[in-house]
Amino acid sequence: MSCGSPLHRRAGWRVAAVAILAFAAAPGGAGIVVGAPAAAEPLPTLEIDGGGPVRLAALRGNPAIVSFWASWCVPCRAELASLERLAASRPGRLAVIAASVDDDRAVGRAAFGRAYPHLRLAFASLRAVERYGALGMPYSVVFDARGREVRRVTRAIDWSAADGAGMLAQADRSSRR
Repeated sequence: MSCGSPLHRRAGWRVAAVAILAFAAAPGGAGIVVGAPAAAEPLPTLEIDGGGPVRLAALRGNPAIVSFWASWCVPCRAELASLERLAASRPGRLAVIAASVDDDRAVGRAAFGRAYPHLRLAFASLRAVERYGALGMPYSVVFDARGREVRRVTRAIDWSAADGAGMLAQADRSSRR
């Protein structure tokens, strides 16, 4: 289940139309989409809390997950907890960026708190959200160790269970090719 986004209201009809088209094209409601972004333009950077921008190229060497979430999204908060368990089980072998879409960074920081020590808090601009295609929350993108996109997950999943383990196994296999 995904939460609706206040980004739709802020960005206007254009983003809402893209969201409707993306939903209509989604395969069978599975919530997991394989493939890279449609546009050739590089994905925008995310701003790490308390630091500068992070580029996906800087995460190469290990699989990575970029998870878009919001403080007001209940499924997002549950998913952050499962991402924390996953990251804690793979110290130094997985990078997880928790990209808040909250307009007020103080609200995002307060919701993130200190509950997720193995995740890196970041903030996503509207441009980043649009470019990643994250029109509903939660929304995650899985990358292999070479920085190639492996999967997109358009709903909340338990990353510490079979779904998450399967996607990371796919990312590990993809890294070896």
